[in-house]
Amino acid sequence: MIARLTGWRWLPYAAAAVLSLVAVWYGLDLWNLDWRVPLYYSGDALAVASHFKTIIETGWFTQQPALGAPYGQFYSDYPQADNLHFIAADVLRLFTNDFGVAMNVYFVIGFPLAAITAVWFLRLVGVSRTLSVALAVAFAIAPYHFIKGEGHLFLAAYFVVPLALGVVYRAARGMPLWSRKVLSRRNLATVGILVLLGTASSYYSVFVALVLAVVGLAKLWQTHGWRRFFGAAAAGLVIAGTMLVNLTPSILYRLANGVNEAVLVRSPPEAELYSFKLSALLLPVPGHRFGPFATLRQLYDAHYPLPSEEPALGLIAAAGFVALVVVAVYYLLTAGKTRWAMPKRTVNTLVVLAGLVLVAFLFGTVGGLSTLLSFIDFPIRSWNRIAILIAMIALAAVGLLLDRFVRWVSKRRRAAVATRPDGQPEGTRPGVQPDAARRARPAASRRAVVAVPLAALLLVVAVWDQIPPIDPPARAATVASFDSDQSFVQQIEADVEPGCLIYQLPYIAFPESAPVNGVTDSEQLRMFLHSDTLRWSGGGIKGRAPIDQVGAYGSLPVPEMLTALQGIDSCGIVVDRAAFADDGAGLIGQLEQQLGEQSGGQTGQPGATSFDSPDGRFHFLEMRK
Repeated sequence: MIARLTGWRWLPYAAAAVLSLVAVWYGLDLWNLDWRVPLYYSGDALAVASHFKTIIETGWFTQQPALGAPYGQFYSDYPQADNLHFIAADVLRLFTNDFGVAMNVYFVIGFPLAAITAVWFLRLVGVSRTLSVALAVAFAIAPYHFIKGEGHLFLAAYFVVPLALGVVYRAARGMPLWSRKVLSRRNLATVGILVLLGTASSYYSVFVALVLAVVGLAKLWQTHGWRRFFGAAAAGLVIAGTMLVNLTPSILYRLANGVNEAVLVRSPPEAELYSFKLSALLLPVPGHRFGPFATLRQLYDAHYPLPSEEPALGLIAAAGFVALVVVAVYYLLTAGKTRWAMPKRTVNTLVVLAGLVLVAFLFGTVGGLSTLLSFIDFPIRSWNRIAILIAMIALAAVGLLLDRFVRWVSKRRRAAVATRPDGQPEGTRPGVQPDAARRARPAASRRAVVAVPLAALLLVVAVWDQIPPIDPPARAATVASFDSDQSFVQQIEADVEPGCLIYQLPYIAFPESAPVNGVTDSEQLRMFLHSDTLRWSGGGIKGRAPIDQVGAYGSLPVPEMLTALQGIDSCGIVVDRAAFADDGAGLIGQLEQQLGEQSGGQTGQPGATSFDSPDGRFHFLEMRK
């Protein structure tokens, strides 16, 4: 009663949130972070940054007139149902107009949010408060969180996963998901979690829906299982309905403008290319701070096929996964007639968790159920991402098993100190009954003596094992690249009129095109990120005739190209030297010669503009009208 009145029941949630934040603050050295510079400034992180900048400028991400110029970027061509994160970005813009700050803040917020929801799931399955805090932190700083990073920021914000798994777990245990009273707390909780899931991530929504479908079918085999089956089916429909609502703007855009066949092109074999392998899950994380572990993982990823997206569970979750496999095998081989010295509820919970983790594994593994789904042109390809569901389930198993260990040690300690040399129970006085002495020392406090150090050990192991070591030179290079781009764009803006259209070379169709000389399609967005007054040709969604036509100008001979660019009122060209084998020297030389001839003289005469970025990567040439 006192705990309820004072609110101490929320202490595990608060503790997990604070500890996860402290862990990531220490692990990523956020004290010395330049918050205006994204932690990740390459690859897909640039596309995420452009979304944040677009939301800061326009309020939403679907239309950006400064990209894909002169026609603009219309992201409705690329269906997105992960609107929860765009809403979060919209909220963050109330506090900052800096896309880098907003990205970094949202990335860091994901850690305490994941810890809080993980505590809820761990407590639901029966893990003690003390261990639930430590394991929730381990989940929040899972290797998956850093592997996805800001490049896959919305996948890294996986705080919805424990909530969704709570619904799956309740269904698997035969607990009702729904009640007859429409506005009951149970119904509101179930709908709220599923709507949050369907709004947060298409990937996690599909994964949870598939596991939920297997659970629902399993319930049909039980006596009177139809009610539980329909409950699981209804939960799946809520997920699907929520995703459909979030996709409605993209659907309406397609109905009005036609289907863009060039986006979201998926090949069935990618289901195996982007699946995981058992060894990849259990091996140490990539770039481990312990040298031999890092070398082992590097050798594996370099020489074994299908490295996928380098999935890894971390030592603690890997141990839980192995334990659940052992539970499943033993349970099946004994036909369910186990003789474990555990309460029946704990055994049943472990068996259910083992079933869920095996189902998730069968979907995510190479050549598994995902391959069969690919035969029907299933839209999901990166099945390795189901690993974060496996991590949460595995950590729950670790918590249950360690709780049994804590109880066993506590009983042994009590037995060891219970008898004094005179044969009387320890802690008793003449005339005092042994039971009274035991009551004076509650079992919970005895267990805490073991549980607290064990939880601390788990935290230390998780931080050491799961958070990648800081690479100061790499971080310094990121800041230098960011500052160079910013200085370069500011210099361009000072030399041309506001609203000027800058044509970017080479043209790389966006998004999801093959790299050009190692330069990805999203690299075109770097200039836009630092621009306030200019328009940029890169970043238009491929597959629409106006965008593709402007992109095709980049492959014309230089004289024809310049004529075409004058037709769209381009006033400058930026060449990405890194995308050319000769550092762009040949193309830049032709452009300078042609522009010099058009201006009636040589480039370099008074009034002509041509310069490199501070780091030498980009080159700007002014086009005179």
